[in-house]
Amino acid sequence: MTRARRWRELKPWLAEQLLARRPVISCLLFSAAAIPMLLLFTGLHTFAQVHPQARAFYHPSALMAVQVLLVLVIAGLAGVSLHCWGRRKTDAACTWLPMLTVTPTVVVLIALAIAYGLKDTPVSVSVLTAILLARALFDFKTLKPSLIIGAGMVLVNEALVAQGLVPYAPLLSGPVFTGDGLAWWWQIWCRVVLNFSLLLFSGMVFFLFNTLGERRRELENLVRTDMLTGLANRRSFMTQLEIESHRHARSKRPFCLVMCDVDHFKKINDTWGHPAGDAVLVELGRILKNTTREQIDTAARIGGEEFAVLLPETGLAQAERVAQLMSSGVRSQIFVYDGKQFSVTQSVGIAQACDGDGDGAMRVADDNLYIAKRQGRDRIVASVATSAVAQDAKVACALK
Repeated sequence: MTRARRWRELKPWLAEQLLARRPVISCLLFSAAAIPMLLLFTGLHTFAQVHPQARAFYHPSALMAVQVLLVLVIAGLAGVSLHCWGRRKTDAACTWLPMLTVTPTVVVLIALAIAYGLKDTPVSVSVLTAILLARALFDFKTLKPSLIIGAGMVLVNEALVAQGLVPYAPLLSGPVFTGDGLAWWWQIWCRVVLNFSLLLFSGMVFFLFNTLGERRRELENLVRTDMLTGLANRRSFMTQLEIESHRHARSKRPFCLVMCDVDHFKKINDTWGHPAGDAVLVELGRILKNTTREQIDTAARIGGEEFAVLLPETGLAQAERVAQLMSSGVRSQIFVYDGKQFSVTQSVGIAQACDGDGDGAMRVADDNLYIAKRQGRDRIVASVATSAVAQDAKVACALK
């Protein structure tokens, strides 16, 4: 399996887990992201401990204490990862597990930022990354203790530093920035920490916004789509009809409306049940999709068993041929329910729009549909819609 294919399969899974916020998976994902971040600091500190020139930038006892703290948190997160991995297919998780996963990690990173100097080093970016990740995976209640403890730590440290009771950046033997060029160790350390934190932070932000964008598009599609058939719904169809009417008024290019209705649909529901009726509607939706032009025509379910198709750049003769294909497809489809077979037919009304009057064309198509039903069903009735001016003249004559 290629790397690109693995990512294509992993990405929707991650998005699903991000939105579902299953505690077990959220703890697993948070641990998987936090452990490399903490290992980075542990590795840099280990290098400094074994190289005297780098060790000179730290207070040795404070550096050892920080290392022990980091190792303990990493070990805890590793234990959380193993625990969650074994339960990844279930939702069985202790209520305290998310808080136990997030709080030590965020608090230790804040402590590390204080130890290095809140204002001078990129550790603060790592803190923000951990907080953003925690908020994306858990609810605010889980993150709240970390924020309260962290804010308290920062405020107390600022007060103590202002009073001269504790040194600023207590982990370091001297400031990172002195006004001159960075010392060799801080050049390496700052670049590694900053680049890693920014890479992780940027990746998370882009993934979050991409996931939200996909969900927004899905919601927009749900608003425009009929859930049963996958066709456009009435609202979407009427919007497209208005657009096409304006285009027709400008260009005078023909367009047609097709209205179709399943014959004796109530009898189908009464005889075979609503699931069979839904199967008929789904099949009709499939036939309409297959007999219309993708991204040009608009097929919609506009209510119950009634469907409509908008055919731009189409004259009446062409629309009749399309309707014949639809009707023959419906007529030839055999449905099986409870071991018994049945078939259905549909009646069709067609109207070619005139003078950009889409609403008028829809009324005429609907009238033609009912004419087809009165004439015996399973037939097509088509006509050109009368212009609004001609209709007004006709009404005036009738009133006289």
